Amino acid sequence: MNLNQQQSLEFASYRQEFEAELHSILEYWQAYAPDEKTGGFHGAVNLENQAVPDAPRSCVLNARILWTFSAAAIAFPEKNYDRMAKRAYNILMQYFKDPDYQGFYMELTAENKPSDIVKHTYVQAFVLYAMSKYYELTKDEKVLKELGTFFVFLDGQAKDPKGPGYLEGFSREWKLIHQNRMADENDPKSMNTHLHLLEAYAAVYKVWPNEMVKMRLSQILAIFQHQIIRQDGHLGVFFDMNFEETELSKSICSFGHDIEASWLIGEAIDIVNLPGKFDDMNPMLNKMADSVFREGLDQDGGLFLESTRFGSHLRTNKHWWLQAELLVGEINAFQETEDWKYWELVKKSWHFIYDHVIDHKGGEWFTKVNRHGLPYLHEPADDPSPYYRNDWKIDPWKCPYHNGRAMLELIARIDKIL
Repeated sequence: MNLNQQQSLEFASYRQEFEAELHSILEYWQAYAPDEKTGGFHGAVNLENQAVPDAPRSCVLNARILWTFSAAAIAFPEKNYDRMAKRAYNILMQYFKDPDYQGFYMELTAENKPSDIVKHTYVQAFVLYAMSKYYELTKDEKVLKELGTFFVFLDGQAKDPKGPGYLEGFSREWKLIHQNRMADENDPKSMNTHLHLLEAYAAVYKVWPNEMVKMRLSQILAIFQHQIIRQDGHLGVFFDMNFEETELSKSICSFGHDIEASWLIGEAIDIVNLPGKFDDMNPMLNKMADSVFREGLDQDGGLFLESTRFGSHLRTNKHWWLQAELLVGEINAFQETEDWKYWELVKKSWHFIYDHVIDHKGGEWFTKVNRHGLPYLHEPADDPSPYYRNDWKIDPWKCPYHNGRAMLELIARIDKIL
């Protein structure tokens, strides 16, 4: 890509902004997440940056902290981010890991005692993802051995032995359960779980290029290509045992997942080195991004949550994680096409985030803002957030992974452009 001087200066300027925001996010987590009493992390922190007593400790949150600070330590070794990564890894292995039945508990109490012992495939995938990045940071052979052993175990437990894809939820003893799945209607298979398995398996293959990992990753890519991605460029959300989309799911478009998948799938194909698959799927990935920009992007650059009822009902609130994934999807579209309209979208979306989503006074990002960019500072009874809460800055699901990763991606991608 040939840039003139003005363009180069503009990219460099935005890169500086993204790096500053990355360090701001991570400094917030360093200041308010650690619980010195237990050696782990608080389960929740409110908008006044005070720890919420007795909030459960989420494996998802702990794994996402591990991934984010490992990735940041690789990119900026002088910042000592590895200390937070080491803390997160130690807590993961000491308290979240099930010593009797393998895998990792969903939640701990505030005293690091197992409370929710269900084994969700989605949660296990995030552990794999985080362990892979921690090994990339430390090059510790013990971590790699743990990673390989856990990959083989998880794949053997969670893969559907009778049909395509992976099952959602299991008991502590790894018996299939039919409730408490990561799906709204307890459907047996979901796009979300498979998206994060794709992400995790690609991360595993990057550090442990095992043929079994490559085979499973190729199978997941095929599921996305032929069963999850709809012809209109949106992702199906919930599926039955045969991986047929459910009737309820057919009416939903989840814009955040669509744009996240548009770049994660391409990244996975690149990591596993399947150029033919990329040529095959790239037009659909571009269509996915354009569908989001056309249907889910507001004029101010913010991304709506979703549409339902086959597009007739638009949920116009703008959740923090969607805005982060949007930035990566936009710059990815720019890199793939070299069409400058996508870089203009990056700038517009970033200014929306900077002006409305970042909490410049309290730190970090607000969980959710309305269509006009005003943050929700309490949990509305008529429109509660899925999983996470508006009146908490840190909670079992709200983490530094989406916005931290977005800043890391933007920095790395601009470096490549320059």
